[in-house]
Amino acid sequence: MSVSSEKSSSAGWDDRGDQLIAQTQPPQRGLMSMGLTDYQSRLRDVLGTAARGNGGLLQVVGGPGVGKTTLLSSLEEQAAESDAVCLTASGFAEDTAIPFNIVEQLIRSSAAMGELDVVARWRTAGERYSEAEHGMLAMLVREISDVLHRIAGGKQLVIAVDDVEHVDYPSLMCLLHIARHASGTRTLVAMTSGRTYHLRARVQGFHNLYKVEIGTLSESGVVRLLERHADADLADRIGASCHAISGGNPRLVKALLHDHLISAPDGSEREVTVGAEFRDSYRWSLLCHPSLLQMAQILAVLGPYGSPRRVAGLLECGEERAARAIDVLDSAGLLEDGCFRHPAARSVALETLAVEERARLGAKAAELLYADGADPIAVAELLVTAGKTPDHKGVAVLWHAAQKNLDEGRTEEAVAGLRLAARADLGRRERLDIRMALVGALWAGNPAAAEPELDRLMAAIRAESPADIPEQYLCFLLFMVLWFGRFSDVEEAFTWLSGSGGSGNSSSMAALRVTRQWATFLKPTLIHHFPDQDPSDREVDGLWAANLEHGLQLSVDELGMEIGHLQDPRQMADFSPDTMHLLSSSNHFWFAYAYACRIVWALAARGETEAADRLCGALFTAADKLNMKTPCAVALSMRAYIQCRHGDFTSAIDLAGTALRSIPPRGWGVAIGLPLSVLVAAHTAIGRLDEAQRYLRYWVPKEMFDSVVGLEYLRARGQYCLATNRPYAALNDFMVSGMLIDQWPVDFGDLAPWRIDAAEAYLHVHEPVEAKRLALEELKLSPDRPMSTRGRALRVLAMAEDPDKRRLLLYQSVKCLREHGDRYGLARTLVELSRDFLSTGETQQARATWHEAQRLMDECGMSAQHESRRDPVMGGAESPADPQPPGNSEDSGEPGVPDEAAPGTSAEDAEPPVLSEAEWRVATLAASRMTNRQIAKSLYITVSTVEQHLTRVYRKLSVGNRQDLSRRLWPLIGATGSSSC
Repeated sequence: MSVSSEKSSSAGWDDRGDQLIAQTQPPQRGLMSMGLTDYQSRLRDVLGTAARGNGGLLQVVGGPGVGKTTLLSSLEEQAAESDAVCLTASGFAEDTAIPFNIVEQLIRSSAAMGELDVVARWRTAGERYSEAEHGMLAMLVREISDVLHRIAGGKQLVIAVDDVEHVDYPSLMCLLHIARHASGTRTLVAMTSGRTYHLRARVQGFHNLYKVEIGTLSESGVVRLLERHADADLADRIGASCHAISGGNPRLVKALLHDHLISAPDGSEREVTVGAEFRDSYRWSLLCHPSLLQMAQILAVLGPYGSPRRVAGLLECGEERAARAIDVLDSAGLLEDGCFRHPAARSVALETLAVEERARLGAKAAELLYADGADPIAVAELLVTAGKTPDHKGVAVLWHAAQKNLDEGRTEEAVAGLRLAARADLGRRERLDIRMALVGALWAGNPAAAEPELDRLMAAIRAESPADIPEQYLCFLLFMVLWFGRFSDVEEAFTWLSGSGGSGNSSSMAALRVTRQWATFLKPTLIHHFPDQDPSDREVDGLWAANLEHGLQLSVDELGMEIGHLQDPRQMADFSPDTMHLLSSSNHFWFAYAYACRIVWALAARGETEAADRLCGALFTAADKLNMKTPCAVALSMRAYIQCRHGDFTSAIDLAGTALRSIPPRGWGVAIGLPLSVLVAAHTAIGRLDEAQRYLRYWVPKEMFDSVVGLEYLRARGQYCLATNRPYAALNDFMVSGMLIDQWPVDFGDLAPWRIDAAEAYLHVHEPVEAKRLALEELKLSPDRPMSTRGRALRVLAMAEDPDKRRLLLYQSVKCLREHGDRYGLARTLVELSRDFLSTGETQQARATWHEAQRLMDECGMSAQHESRRDPVMGGAESPADPQPPGNSEDSGEPGVPDEAAPGTSAEDAEPPVLSEAEWRVATLAASRMTNRQIAKSLYITVSTVEQHLTRVYRKLSVGNRQDLSRRLWPLIGATGSSSC
């Protein structure tokens, strides 16, 4: 009795990187070697043993893409070197039904083409064989064996067959027959196969069986492979990333390196690039093995929810078979623990599926996961992938998954699920639930995408009776049409709301109160019609406090709120959490957000900027956790507004710019005025007038001017007009703001103190009486206004008053603004105070005051020179330029100035001129529009002495009149030492 001996070599690719690598393109058959390897040595040993008359069967086993084909190519080259006859063939899944297909390929690979004449006879006979005619097949096998040995002509015969799992049955019988009788001959049959294909039962009794198992590369092996085709530094940088994505599969490693060198030629990136070459190689590795491809497709459909049991359930096969296939894909580096190593790999597997098949598998997988009691998000993801209209059970899953996705900040996934659910055949209430949730989710991510859905929602409500629609839904609808400024729809929605009768329970009143917060700012005239009235801004009842703490995840104490009274516990039973959907974090957030926004405005109006800023930060953090871009943008805009009021223009510009870019301009609706007003006002304040003008070019809806944000926009535009010397345009904007505020039931004067702005504009058009009247009106309201508003009013009043009353008013303004911390307002007042010191010759005080103003301007992000460019306003109006030539009028007091003292273009660039103390006093008094006689009386000198001093001053400063003198003197105030006195 003969004993079969199996000689096997089972090892992974050598960690030293000294091994063969798989071909990157299937048609290529050439050997790509990294040098002599253990595998090559093993093949050489087996080939030598067979040449010495000890032939047999060589089985090369490995996963897709790990180098079986290349190893077989190496065997062919070694056989050619030893003068052996090598016949080759490859199995293909499409050809397994063709009898003797592999035998035909073997003959065609030789030079004995004449032997092909008998192939047709073999094939005809092979097609006739059946279970009752095994003798015929045995006879054909022996004849074919003789033909192949005859082709060898007495030389050593090597038969190399790739992918034996796709070999037709008659050809396989021939190969096994030859291998079984190869003992004692010089014949070697070499076959490659995947790990799922087993010949164990068929090769029992073989005398000589040689087996080689090929594994994947380790991380160090990947690095060494990369070093052979790139520099060592690049290999070290991307080695870990490349191994993680390829799993050590040599074919995929080469593909990744190719993609990386194309996308990052300098090789500076540490993460390897996944591109077209990787996708093609991964696709080929699957397509070569249909059974594995099918497994990969199912796993791609299941995504992160795949398992052998679920794969077996979808394929209706045994779980053991599925587990074996997954193990093979794992061992080839195509998967890791049954999961795709990179999203590109999963997308490749999905691309191999037809659209209809993918939808079928997705729907079937969703049913399977639902039966398993899986997470609704997992089931919903598969339903969305399938894209089929769901039934009622599917709608329930999609609804719950959408709520959970919104709570976890996955807005896009929630929207996709809600869109699919909206296609189902639903009842009226279910349809409203889903459409409302869809509009809200879209608004949170991109309001521009929400408006078309809002149109469909409005149309659906019009088509049915809106009388029995819950008030909560109508309130939500009212907010949405208010946001987009669709005031015709606002009237219609409010009519529906008014006609609903109102249940009067806590839920309904809470919904009305939420909407009232938004209406207060988006359309104040609508507030008249709301049935409830808010408590004072400092009061927060128990219901609101609970929602603030739930929605913002901070205690009311931390937010700086005050509890006015607690909700009566007996009324809480009337409050329906299910009706308001307050069981989820995202819906708690909506409650908190609406009320917190109102509180922010109230705090900002009262000048409590620190508390308002803290609350804005909490709003942004809560919205950011939920990935709600629109609430985030609104919170950033409000924070920018607060920073702008506080004088931090640099931060305000950064915050408002980020907010404006967060969502498309069309999606902002009427609220676009908020970031735009901040950007215009801040850029104007720091002197970047071109930038301010750029933001004024943005299109804004006309409905914006019926909202509070429209007030801020008008104010910012008016300030820009003042800065660009268009006082009448500015005055118009300010007065329009006043008329709007007068028409509204809520007093927003603390937010937009239009009287102060209009008073400044009146000063620019030489109307100090009107300016004084408006400033005094504002001061009468000052007990209810922030200290900064009073401080600004005092400054404007000082500019409109007589010079002898000016300083006291400026002192009072400074005191108010210091207490409030209004740096910008304080800087402007200090500028005026410094000018007043100059007018009386108090140069030291003027210089110290100017330095403080300059420091504050720097803190605000504006240059001192910007403020100095504004013409000084004394006595309530600018003094016009003196039209008479110097020295022609005693009242003008202009001394005769020689030609060489005329203003020159380079004088401002020269070193600061040195003025004596006497010259400095005369110059500052002249700059304040005092005549020569008045100067002489003030300084107790003669008029002639004044003229002599002015002549020298004009020559030194290169100016020709008092207006030029004022502009020339001002930049010198901040200088020190002899250059300024």
